[in-house]
Amino acid sequence: MTEPTVAIHIPARLYQRLERLATLTNHSLEQVVVQTLAAGVPPLPEDVPEAMRASLIALEALDDAALWQIAREMMSPEQQEQFFQLREQQQAGTIPDDGRATLAQLHQDADRLMLRKAYAYVLLKWRGQRLPTLDALEAQG
Repeated sequence: MTEPTVAIHIPARLYQRLERLATLTNHSLEQVVVQTLAAGVPPLPEDVPEAMRASLIALEALDDAALWQIAREMMSPEQQEQFFQLREQQQAGTIPDDGRATLAQLHQDADRLMLRKAYAYVLLKWRGQRLPTLDALEAQG
C-alpha cells in the first residue's frame, strides 16, 4: 500500500525555513516536513496501552469546562501521604507485603491520573485554549 499524499499551501517563509532545515540536516524536504508534523501531533489514545484507551477516548466527548476540571484533578492528600510513606518504607526495605500491593495500586492510580490530565490538556490546547504556564501549575500544587 502506498503512503497517502496531501497537497497543502504553506506560507513562503515557512517553506523557506523547512528548505533550510532540510539542507542543514541533509534530509529531503519531504522528510523534514513529515518529521516536523510527527513531532507536532500529540499522542492519541491509540498510542497508549489498551487498558487506558477507553477512558482517554471518553474525554474527547467532554466540553472544555469538564476538561479543565480533569486537568486540575489531584490525588487526595490522604492518598499522597500514603504513597509517600509507602515509598519511603520501600526505599528503606521495611515495607510490609500488603504495603507493596497498595503502593503498586497507588502508583497505577497516579499514572492513570497523570495520563488523563495530560490528554485533557492536549485536547484543550488543540481546541484553542490557552494553557497555564509551568509556574502557574506549580503554584496550584
